[in-house]
Amino acid sequence: MAAAPKPSFGPNSLAIVCEMSANKMQTIADLLLLTSDIRPVNTDGIASVRESYAKCKDNIVAKTKGLFIIARDVRAQLIAGKLKDVAHSLQELTSTVVNIIESCSHSAYLAAISESGCRQAIPGIVDKYKCQRAKFGIQHCCAKIQKVPLPELSSTLILDLSSDITKYLTVLTNASKLASEATKDQYEKEQYKLAIKCVTACTSALLVSLRQFQRIRDEKCRQRCVSFSKSLVQSCEALVTFASEPEHIGTPAKLTQVGKETQNMVLAGGMSVASSCIQLCQVVRYAIYDPCSIINSRKLTTCCSSIIDSSKLLNRSLQESGSRNVLPSSVSCPHLNQTL
Repeated sequence: MAAAPKPSFGPNSLAIVCEMSANKMQTIADLLLLTSDIRPVNTDGIASVRESYAKCKDNIVAKTKGLFIIARDVRAQLIAGKLKDVAHSLQELTSTVVNIIESCSHSAYLAAISESGCRQAIPGIVDKYKCQRAKFGIQHCCAKIQKVPLPELSSTLILDLSSDITKYLTVLTNASKLASEATKDQYEKEQYKLAIKCVTACTSALLVSLRQFQRIRDEKCRQRCVSFSKSLVQSCEALVTFASEPEHIGTPAKLTQVGKETQNMVLAGGMSVASSCIQLCQVVRYAIYDPCSIINSRKLTTCCSSIIDSSKLLNRSLQESGSRNVLPSSVSCPHLNQTL
């Protein structure tokens, strides 16, 4: 058994965290905020609040209060040269922003369909966002396997990656099984079954390779993991592309012009928060080597101020949208409890 390389965490490692954090926030924003496909969000991350507009709003208000604290910590840690702490804070920031985006998208949907003349989305045999989110989760894990420096691929990180990949595989497996049972087309039944078998086989090959890497920490074993991760990403892409075809995902909400304006009011605030946090990641990446310079220090301060301003904008949009529609706390989606 080869000895594990001594862990280290330098500027290049933090740059990778910045890149992946920004990419994750941008991807989720693209899926939920920058789309005309108007549907409810049905994920575990907002399971406790998605039943009503009021709960979504309260969750967003609570989460945005923590954003500035995290951003302030990032600035202080970077100036102090605590790069690993910066990485942890950016990962916490990213998780918080993803939760805000999901809550924001769902609250915008609830506010919009409460307008007169608007019709709710009709669920299909597949939850489009759930599958796309699982696909991205697997892509994100595979990117870490490829990009994280060899000394930092610790046993704990490998176990976490294996656990996350298995979790996302379960989401795709359950979705494919339900879709295969629900569709009346015999070809589609077989396509779902075979597609998930392909994803499962690729996942198994990758997980075995990761277990081998746990014992033999060298670049050769890591490259085996990378090779199998590429086939996994491709098989997931094929499955989710097939599952996201219009006939499988139901019908999006039908909104009047007023409904669209109500939705856009909330989504614009959410996009402002996401953009300011993505910008912080980019500034940190370029400020790594000289965080104490006047220019970089000023940019970091500006990013923190931008996060405060965008959070206020989002909270104000939620308040105005709720007041405009006189939304009772019970406004909800009847079909949210349907598992897809």
